[in-house]
Amino acid sequence: MENIFRAYDIRGIIDKELTPQVIKKIGKAYGTFLGGKGTVVIARDTRRDGEQFKKALAEGIASSGMDVIDIGMQCTPVLNFYCTVSNANAGAQITASHNPPEYSGVRFRKKDGTGFPDAVPKVKEFFFNENFLKGKGAIKKINETIPQEEYIKYVLDKIKIKKEISVVLDPGNGATSGFAKKIFEDAGCDVIVINDEPSSKFPGRGPNPTPKMLFDLGQEVRINNADIGIAFDGDGDRVAVVDDEGEVLSADEIGSFIIKERLSHNKGNVVINVECSKAVEEVIEQNGGHAIYTRVGDAFLAEAVKKNNAVFGMEASNHFTIPSIFPFDDGILVGLYIVKILSGMNNSLSEIKKTLPKYNKTSAKIKCNDELKFKVISNLKERLKTKYKIIDIDGVRVNLGNGWVLIRASNTTPFIRITVEGKTKKETELLFDKFKAILDEEIEKVKK
Repeated sequence: MENIFRAYDIRGIIDKELTPQVIKKIGKAYGTFLGGKGTVVIARDTRRDGEQFKKALAEGIASSGMDVIDIGMQCTPVLNFYCTVSNANAGAQITASHNPPEYSGVRFRKKDGTGFPDAVPKVKEFFFNENFLKGKGAIKKINETIPQEEYIKYVLDKIKIKKEISVVLDPGNGATSGFAKKIFEDAGCDVIVINDEPSSKFPGRGPNPTPKMLFDLGQEVRINNADIGIAFDGDGDRVAVVDDEGEVLSADEIGSFIIKERLSHNKGNVVINVECSKAVEEVIEQNGGHAIYTRVGDAFLAEAVKKNNAVFGMEASNHFTIPSIFPFDDGILVGLYIVKILSGMNNSLSEIKKTLPKYNKTSAKIKCNDELKFKVISNLKERLKTKYKIIDIDGVRVNLGNGWVLIRASNTTPFIRITVEGKTKKETELLFDKFKAILDEEIEKVKK
């Protein structure tokens, strides 16, 4: 059970690790952590058992003495937003974000809608010692459309489209289904949507909008001569983009595109995580900004953005934060913001993409049990620091004259990811092979 408590949320397999009883106990622990007083806003995504998990979470939180506002099925950005406008003390979302359909989980939110990593170890402690506060809080359900309408009004007050842009949306049968189409249409876009029916099975392309999963979106963009294609993950906090030629933009390219616009208004700090390309740092410096690196995780990104008063924050996993509008990452907002920028330009997105700096970058996920993966990383630190200059803010990043290598354990899945970037394709391949072999050796050592 300890493995369900990740770096900044809780995730596990439905029935095997997560049941209504477990979720209720998590609710009791969360309410106890929050002190048993005040209000918590809760919601769920489209995953299986989401409704009964949400009910169990509400009952657990209320049993600590806290009141609960249940806003139904929502994407995470709407839950985050409603935390900020409802004067709640905190929030919680039943979701496993981009994980496969058999997963579910709980994400904790602060009252400003940002992630709550400090909550996880404390909730874990209360969960196991069962020293719960006792009380009788009220559970109030509100119509799902109320927070959605408030969110749309707020966002559209901040973002104005200068000319009609044709957009193909792909909610991936997740929590943005139906809702994303409405806000883009209300903004003045010409909208076509695929995979727009919410489903716990995610039949269209799955909850994770990886480049391989965006073929249909790219095809729809080409067929309809659209200006852009935009996809969201299962709970809507991440965004993926394809250009007018149906080609997928990397997170580094999306971030660079937005950074140039943000820094044109306000020179300042830009927070990027350790997986981001050297190209992003170049764009920041070329446009008068200052790059600040942080560890991987949307909750840590939001905290670093606030701490450094940054004008923008991004992760290589397609989490982006525009703090002048929201302090949290929001796939819908960022997708709409990209459309806003595009509506003020004469060039197509594919033309703009060609002007951005590029490096050769590759990555791979290596299977490693949750019980072992952090031990592997610890051993790698000791091994590599004797030969190289490393950054250990998150995993092990080795900066080399011809590129860099990052090896880190996933916070949410039983994998270790190795990311390599070089000046040329050949250099990247050589670096990858070299450090992949080192990683494989350390995994085998720990298994023995």
